[in-house]
Amino acid sequence: MKIIRNLDVLHPLLKQDVQKIQNEIINVHDIPIKLFESGRNHDRQEMLLNKGKTQTAISRHVFNLENDPPLYATAVDYVFFDKNWSWNLRDSTVLAWYILFGNMVLDLCSNLSWHGVNRKNINYCHFELRADVMLHNIHKYPCVLF
Repeated sequence: MKIIRNLDVLHPLLKQDVQKIQNEIINVHDIPIKLFESGRNHDRQEMLLNKGKTQTAISRHVFNLENDPPLYATAVDYVFFDKNWSWNLRDSTVLAWYILFGNMVLDLCSNLSWHGVNRKNINYCHFELRADVMLHNIHKYPCVLF
């Protein structure tokens, strides 16, 4: 199942922050972290659930632009990339890059929160729009709040 990296599936406020992250952090500082996934269709979310890669069928990554109003993804994943993708938190270099990157993102993008729990580990890859930001802008950008 194809991994989606298209920014058009993102909530407009998240899309703005992702563009800032790319232009003002990754490009400027040559950080070895890339956007891994911008959104998921329901089939991909179900496949990840069946493989035990996620804990629930409900996710902020899920989108449905055909919904009225559109259901935008409100979360993205950034993953360490140096010739290959790496989620290896036991590698101190990889972990250091995740921590540096996450703090840089939080300094730049006040609309976002960083990481969650992925199975048993802290999910350093995960950034999402804060619920209060979505709620404050719900009249302009309808979305599911959970």
